[in-house]
Amino acid sequence: MDPMAPARSQGPERRHGTNVISVSSDGNYEEFSLDRPPVEASRAPAPTPTTRVTNADTIECPSCGSTNPGTNLHCQQCGARLRQGPLPTAPRPAVQATAGVRAALAISGLLLVVILVALIFNVFGGEETASSTTLATSTSTSVVQTENNVIEVIRVDCLSSSGEPQGLGSLTCANLIAGEGSEFQTNWEELEAAEETLKIKLYFREPMTVSRIEWINIGNETRFRQNHRARGLLLNSDNQVAEWVTELDDTPGLQIIDYAALNATWIEITVNSTHRAQVVDGNFFSEIAIDEITVWGRPAIVSSG
Repeated sequence: MDPMAPARSQGPERRHGTNVISVSSDGNYEEFSLDRPPVEASRAPAPTPTTRVTNADTIECPSCGSTNPGTNLHCQQCGARLRQGPLPTAPRPAVQATAGVRAALAISGLLLVVILVALIFNVFGGEETASSTTLATSTSTSVVQTENNVIEVIRVDCLSSSGEPQGLGSLTCANLIAGEGSEFQTNWEELEAAEETLKIKLYFREPMTVSRIEWINIGNETRFRQNHRARGLLLNSDNQVAEWVTELDDTPGLQIIDYAALNATWIEITVNSTHRAQVVDGNFFSEIAIDEITVWGRPAIVSSG
């Protein structure tokens, strides 16, 4: 035997003057009392599967097999614990997650993610979206028409330079905007003798950007020559800075007048001179004859600022 090894206990050691015995099998000691009062039967723990009870007063040690009084908690021979309490078990979950509950939780999580993404998009991208929407709305309301078309003329007046209405019988000023074939005529030679001119004023429903004027003379060559034909014109509008002067060719039918005006609510055309009436088939007349006047353009973009 190794003389440095601790001495092995050969049995229990009793302390003098007490009923306490200290038992050791591996150098570790645990105190226990032999005169501890017996545990009530109703409070005594149930023996473990490895503990054998030989009779009502004794119990067999599960470690060394020694027989011990039934009231002992530790073996008298090896000091092992004679009874072991039941191992604690984990509490049962309050709620068991079924397949339906798991599906509901997954859907709720997905909805939460979608809501968070929407909120982030509104915070960081809302301003740009609002700006684009505002621009689109502004564009659609302010630019109603982008191509030139015939401008609606709601009224036309034909007056002398002194303000006297002009027109002969059914050949009135309104015929100028009624379509081809319903011409306007007035006595030019009388205006000329009074040193007056003919003023034709056309009114629009809203401010317009004018791009051109179509002047239409009588199409019949004989009648065209027998009457006076407009020649020198002076054009003006309510937003025009300077007057526009032009001259018409001596030809029947359509002639294009290049004329531009911005934010115009009316245009005034003054006839200052004519191509003289000619004798054709033995006849000529003192009247000036005009078939139709058409104005082309588009609604003006009026700044709100």
